[in-house]
Amino acid sequence: MSEARHRLTGERDLDRLLAAMEPVLDPARYAFCRRPDSLLPQDSSALGIFREAEGVTLIIETATAERLGYRPDFLARRIVLAIHSDLGAVGFLARVSTALAAAGIPSNVVSAAYHDHLFVPEQDADRALAIPRHLQMVSAGGDLTEVLYSVTVHVDTMIADEWLTWMRAVHVPDVLRVGGFLGCTITREIAPSATTDRVTFVLDYRVPSLATLNAYRTHHSAALQQVHTDRYVGRFDASRSVRTVLAFPSSAPVGA
Repeated sequence: MSEARHRLTGERDLDRLLAAMEPVLDPARYAFCRRPDSLLPQDSSALGIFREAEGVTLIIETATAERLGYRPDFLARRIVLAIHSDLGAVGFLARVSTALAAAGIPSNVVSAAYHDHLFVPEQDADRALAIPRHLQMVSAGGDLTEVLYSVTVHVDTMIADEWLTWMRAVHVPDVLRVGGFLGCTITREIAPSATTDRVTFVLDYRVPSLATLNAYRTHHSAALQQVHTDRYVGRFDASRSVRTVLAFPSSAPVGA
């Protein structure tokens, strides 16, 4: 009896949960759909069903929702936190969802008897996966040094708006998808005054560790940079730098 009870008991310790959560991205795509109770599918195709006073919410694979003619309210990918967590554990999901929120990623959480499941917007899935992975690495005592990978780009004024649109829609998402980065901020230089023929942009990529950045540079950066160069050849120049993120003691003035 005690052995069976042990197998069914999930982890409650917050430190052990964070250090061993093993986030896994489900390859399936899911849709959250609202349906009247009387129109629910008769088979077991739904991953989740939740009944509220206003109606029933289905979590169902997108292809099945399309086949059944359901209109989705939310399209998502699922990240499974593979550790067996106890339903009475305190603070675990708060830490994960807070880290996602800090990166601007919403998460809808479903907790079952064995695991916790994060449903995130499908366009943010790869970036979202990197965040609990980084949190796990930090909690397990791995490389704690977050770095900023900064790319400064001087772009011809005539193409600056088109360049920025393409970077936001294509290039930056591609980098985040393969690099395991935590996010990217794009800024436009306004002082000192830009020259009339060039506009300066800075892309600051948040990278969980120098090892992550080195892996990106070894396996992916050359190909992605070549795509950018082929598209804008002769219309830009770029430089790159890497900086360590420093944490100041809360009691010390930043300018001290």
